[in-house]
Amino acid sequence: MDKKTTLIKQLDFAALSAWLIASIVMAVMALLLFGQDFRGYYAAARVIIEGGNPYDYRTLASVLLATTGAMGNNPYYYAPFFAWFIIPLAWLPFNIARIFWMLFNLILWNYSLLQLSNLLKWSQTGWRKWFLYLFATFLFAWITWRYEQTGIILFALLLGVLLALQNKKYIWAGVWLTLLLIKPNITLIPIIIIVFWLIRHRNWQPIVSMGILTIGLLVLASIITPNLYHPFFETGFGQGLFSTLDGPDSIVAIRVNTTLYDWLTMFQVSREVARAISAIVFLIGLIILGVVTWKSDSVILIVASALLVNFAITPYALQYDYPLLTLVLFWNIAIAQYGKNNGLRYIGTGVIFFIASIPFWERPISDGYWIIIGLIGLTICNWYNADKSKIQSSLL
Repeated sequence: MDKKTTLIKQLDFAALSAWLIASIVMAVMALLLFGQDFRGYYAAARVIIEGGNPYDYRTLASVLLATTGAMGNNPYYYAPFFAWFIIPLAWLPFNIARIFWMLFNLILWNYSLLQLSNLLKWSQTGWRKWFLYLFATFLFAWITWRYEQTGIILFALLLGVLLALQNKKYIWAGVWLTLLLIKPNITLIPIIIIVFWLIRHRNWQPIVSMGILTIGLLVLASIITPNLYHPFFETGFGQGLFSTLDGPDSIVAIRVNTTLYDWLTMFQVSREVARAISAIVFLIGLIILGVVTWKSDSVILIVASALLVNFAITPYALQYDYPLLTLVLFWNIAIAQYGKNNGLRYIGTGVIFFIASIPFWERPISDGYWIIIGLIGLTICNWYNADKSKIQSSLL
């Protein structure tokens, strides 16, 4: 074995070790030094166990106080069946349950990165792949672990949908589509686009299985929890989305989200102008997405486009929801290798370095919207530069 081969093998091992060790270190730091939203999932599951309604914030707040020591800004806004999956953890003491939640998310994240490479039939191997995994972990998983959020689960479910479609396991595709509804403010646009793509291709099995399962789960939730949806119609139900609460009767601050509107207002743009710009971008985004969806037969392309548009125009999202954008990042890297102009390749590389810098300087969390801007710029650059005739058809 020559020196060059030995050096490459050592570099491959070092990069793999760096990714795995850094993942574990970040997850442990998140567990020990941070933590926020798992307490809401845990309390919602406890409320269901006790026969209560998780959407009733007064009931939920009392359980939050009793089990975690504080009420905080943790109203339950997820699909009712998401709390059912937390019930096994809700039987455990809170801090033990947190450990299992973090361990589950760590394993699921690393497994999902490997599955994403399979989905894209990615040619990158060795140290390049491991360093990209490390980059994605720092950019997307780290903040999700710190807030104990669901972004990694949504990412894994989306990959489940795409892999099931790729492998023609259509009933399973419908199951994963249903489970993606656990956080519809983040996943509804991609789900609608996938369903539209399925209709265009007259593939009804995933749609039927999704419809049956979704209706069945919602009906079952209504049976398990009578008057489940009554809190939706009460005054102030959604105030926790845009205000920071400390219990049902205490608004502590205005909440800053990672959206175009909040990003603009942090630059001292008036609220009226920010709303107008957001409305214009919303319409432009939907038009672009409609054109891409109509012209392309690649489900990966239209999902990548849907994710960019979704996070660009959504009125409510935070940076910890961004793990779904790992698909967009890796898809860009996959098509960048077919670039025709080296100058544009260098620009794309510069954009990636800019995106990588954002977690170091962003203040407040609305600055995370620069990631969306960067990924949109990267996509435009790579798409314009790519030799379409050489790209595998699944990516187009």
